[in-house]
Amino acid sequence: MSRVLRIHDDAVETALDYGPTVSEGIRTMHALLQRQTRCAFDLEAVRSVVRDELERLQGY
Repeated sequence: MSRVLRIHDDAVETALDYGPTVSEGIRTMHALLQRQTRCAFDLEAVRSVVRDELERLQGY
């Protein structure tokens, strides 16, 4: 199935930076965003761990 989408000229240029066609560029950008999201860490969880460790160290 194919779709016709209207996108801004700047978006076409950006997509072509990532692939030989607009469709391939969009697929590549999507894959990169998925990988980045998967590798991202939860900042609040890191803060919580650091806070807990600092509280433990105060007892020494």
